[in-house]
Amino acid sequence: MKEQEPGTLQLLIEHELALKQLYEVFAVAFPARRDLWLGIAGDEQDHADWLGALRSKDAPGKQAWFDQRFKPQAIRSSIRYVEQQATKARESRLTQREALSIARDLENALIEKQFSRMSESLPAGVRSVLSEIAAATEGHRQAFSEALAAEKQ
Repeated sequence: MKEQEPGTLQLLIEHELALKQLYEVFAVAFPARRDLWLGIAGDEQDHADWLGALRSKDAPGKQAWFDQRFKPQAIRSSIRYVEQQATKARESRLTQREALSIARDLENALIEKQFSRMSESLPAGVRSVLSEIAAATEGHRQAFSEALAAEKQ
């Protein structure tokens, strides 16, 4: 019997947790920026928790909205990429500058950008969570860009 594939919302939660783990690995590998890595790792855990809370809310059309906006294969591909970068960092195959660049690029390309294109038909609570995640992601992009610029000097 074939196991049921995780839904899009579950994959998004797994993506947040993969990012959290990556940033925790970076915190160990690059202790000079430990606070930055761990702070954003904590945010990723919050995002996973918030998305998890959405699973339990009875929101008509919610799952369909996620399914229409996000391709499961793209999320799985991104999770694999994040895991590969964590492996490289564990094996000391990345510099701090590369790690910051990877993190910035991940946040720039992040699936969460789609959250800013929310439908008014979504329940207010769902829109609020997605808005919070989108705003935090913008903050992450900015923090990584600033750290990368400082690293280049």
